[in-house]
Amino acid sequence: MKVAIQGTYGSYSECAALSFFPGTPVELVPRWRYADVFAAVDTGEADCMAIPIENTTEGSVYQYYNLLLEYAFDRRFRIVDELKLKIRHALIGLPGSTLAGIREVRSHYQALGQCREYLRKAGLTPIEVADTAGAAQEIKANGWSHVAAIASVQAALDMGLQTLDTDIQDRSDNYTRFLLVKREEEDDRIPETAVAKCSVVFCIPNVEGSLFRTLAAFGTRRNVSLIRVESRPLAGTIPQWTRFAQEHTEGEERGVWDLVYYADFLAPANRVRAVLDHLRDLVLEHDGDTALQVVGVYPNGRLLDRTGEPWRKQS
Repeated sequence: MKVAIQGTYGSYSECAALSFFPGTPVELVPRWRYADVFAAVDTGEADCMAIPIENTTEGSVYQYYNLLLEYAFDRRFRIVDELKLKIRHALIGLPGSTLAGIREVRSHYQALGQCREYLRKAGLTPIEVADTAGAAQEIKANGWSHVAAIASVQAALDMGLQTLDTDIQDRSDNYTRFLLVKREEEDDRIPETAVAKCSVVFCIPNVEGSLFRTLAAFGTRRNVSLIRVESRPLAGTIPQWTRFAQEHTEGEERGVWDLVYYADFLAPANRVRAVLDHLRDLVLEHDGDTALQVVGVYPNGRLLDRTGEPWRKQS
C-alpha cells in the first residue's frame, strides 16, 4: 500500500499512515507541499493519503480544506477512514547538546503551537518550518548545536539525534485527527457500521434564519449529532464553488459575505442519506446544481496513543 504524507519518515503523519494499515506493508510517498500530497494520489504515485485535519490544542489545519473540496468535487476524492492520534512531542537536538545551550526551536507551526507555553517558559525562540521530522533533518545536516526540533522520538532515533526532553506538549489530551483519503468510484458509499461519520461542505444563503434552518437537518432527527461546524468565506474557495455566490451591486452586502460551511455529523448509517437530502433543499443552487458536496462517509475514528516511543525499528 503506497500512502502519501506531508513530511517525511519519523513524522506523525508517518505514524498515522502505518496505523491505518496495521499488519500491512506500507510504502510511504513523502511530499513537502500540501498540494503535492493530493497530486501524488491523483497521478497514481500513491494509492491514498494520510493527512492531519485538526488538533485538539491548535484547531484546524486549514491548508487542507480547499484541497479536500477541490478534489472531492473534481476527482471524486473521499475520506474513507479516520483516527485520532495522541501527539507526544519531544525536544531533540545534536548528540552532546544540552537543554541549557538551546536558543531556537524549529518545527511545524502546529507543533510549535501545541508547545507554546513550554517554549515561553524556557525562553526559546520558535522558528516555523514545513515538517517536524524535517526540522530534525535540518539540525543534523547543518550541525546546529544551539537549535532543537520539536518532533517525535522516532525522528530522533532515525536521525541519530539526542532526546533532550519528552512529553513537552502543553496539554496531556493533545490529539490530532488524521484522515485517510482516496479516490472512490462509488457515489458516497456508506460503510457497513451501525454509526457513520459524514463530512460535508455546503453553502447557504446569507439571509436571516438560514443557518438556524440548516441546523434543523441535524437537530430534528434522533441519534443524529452535529459534532463539528465551521465556516470560511465563499470568495476564497475553488472557482467551481464561487459560482454559487449571490450577485450584488456596489455597496450592497448581499452576497459579499456568503460562507462555505464545513460540517461533520454522526448518525445511524441508515439515516445519513435523509440528512443529506434535507440539506440539499436548503443550500444555494446554480444552473440546477446544489452547493452541497459530500467529502466522505466513514467509520468514527479510534483513539491511539503510540507516539511517545518509536513506532518501528530504526530505518
